[in-house]
Amino acid sequence: MGLPRMKQFHSFRLDIVNQCLWRGDDRVSLTPKAFDVLRYLVEHADRLVTQDEILEALWPETYVNPEVIKKHILEIRKALGDRHDKPEFIETFPRRGYQFVAMVGEVGAGALSEASVNGTRKMVGREAAMAQLDGYLNRALKAQRQIIFITGEAGVGKTTLIDELHQAAARRPNLLVLRGQCVEGFGGK
Repeated sequence: MGLPRMKQFHSFRLDIVNQCLWRGDDRVSLTPKAFDVLRYLVEHADRLVTQDEILEALWPETYVNPEVIKKHILEIRKALGDRHDKPEFIETFPRRGYQFVAMVGEVGAGALSEASVNGTRKMVGREAAMAQLDGYLNRALKAQRQIIFITGEAGVGKTTLIDELHQAAARRPNLLVLRGQCVEGFGGK
């Protein structure tokens, strides 16, 4: 059992072994230190990472001006298409640090997925749909109300998609997730 070699968020894959970022089949250009900053934030997702922590982790025993982190964060945002005023990936907490806010999954050869460990079914081929739902969830967490309809033919995996979103949302800290059932005769046949 090895360490996961890739982290996935939205349509991106962070290849930790080969130290590169992919969007679909396209490699996204990042300098080595920008990659290291992104990797560190992704590995510590869902919590605030201070500037001092980043400096200590990536430049140990070396004095580096904290402004260099801002430079790398700007490069990462540009590569991801992220905006500081409406972050989907990296949220800035002025004078404190940064937080990676997108939902992160693990993929890679030899890695046990959470689904296989828990004995649940594995969802295949729905990364784009999950990324879109994750974006909606991030906006909802920022108090942007939304109504989302999941539609499609019977048997295409709508319930599996919602189950996966529910499980991913329930893993987020400080988020209470409730789920109701559709009652026959109420809005149905």
